[in-house]
Amino acid sequence: MNGKTTKSKNSYSRNSAKSLRRAGTAQGSQMSADERIVNRTNARKKRNRRKKKIIRAVICSIFLLAATVLVLILFFNINQITVSGDGVYSETEITEASGVKIGDNLIFISSKKINTNLTENLPYVGSVKVKRHLPATLEIIVTKTSAEYAVMTDGAYALLDGNGKVLEKGLSFVGENITIVNLGKVTSADAGKIITLENGQIFEKFLELRRVCNETGLVGITSVDITNIYDIKLVYQGRITLILGETDGNSLSHKLSLAKEAIKTQDAENDAYRGTINLTVSGKAYWAEETQPEESTSAPQESATDENGSVISESVTENKSESNSDTNSDKKPEGSSSAAA
Repeated sequence: MNGKTTKSKNSYSRNSAKSLRRAGTAQGSQMSADERIVNRTNARKKRNRRKKKIIRAVICSIFLLAATVLVLILFFNINQITVSGDGVYSETEITEASGVKIGDNLIFISSKKINTNLTENLPYVGSVKVKRHLPATLEIIVTKTSAEYAVMTDGAYALLDGNGKVLEKGLSFVGENITIVNLGKVTSADAGKIITLENGQIFEKFLELRRVCNETGLVGITSVDITNIYDIKLVYQGRITLILGETDGNSLSHKLSLAKEAIKTQDAENDAYRGTINLTVSGKAYWAEETQPEESTSAPQESATDENGSVISESVTENKSESNSDTNSDKKPEGSSSAAA
């Protein structure tokens, strides 16, 4: 009997322990579910609070922006326009061409548009700078440009500045200080705008030639022919033709530097010299002098003449810094009669 009773007690104890464990597990599971619900609720509230803060911040920003714009519109309108710089045009002409009027907003006007209006409507205006002086003054500073070149188009000359902008057109003659340029076929030459050519490479070469002439200090060029970018010709003071040929890479700078040196040397001896300088061979300048034939009663002697009947004599000037490394230093341009080092 005692054995059976003991067994029953042990069995009851185990069953009780299992029941307690199951109850504890169920209670733990129930608490976890409640905690998850609470956590989700708290997270939702935080998100809602964050959204409300963002919305309030956006509304405040819009309000401040609108208030700022309103202040700028009401309190920064132009009541004075001043003009300074080079006196190419009158203050009235510049003010009217700028497109700006009294009462326009000082903050919202476009400096780029003012620049475009002035440089196109007033061709001799080269560049424009706009300054705003709060609360209501606009200053326009203009810099003039000047005519440097003349190109023939539609049977008349058009004047160009150094950047190729057309300043005037329809002229029958040009001044002494203007360089005549032949740029091939002109497709557009509107005053105030950059000239356009059928061959865009010619225009690029034209700008490069101007830049290199300024860098080398070669002045006195009276005419330029760039109808063929591989056979460029310049005329110095209307009396010396510079035949450049191809001018790829740095060769243009080298050729113009050599031409400047050769002209300087020749002018020191005879500043009325007329002829050509052939610079097609790298590092060398071949001279061909033109002289009028002398009248003589003796029997005529054969001499080399050009198509106009002028006698041709020739000499050559070397660029000492290049001749040693020039593989073509002994090569002579076609058509030359003689050369002396």
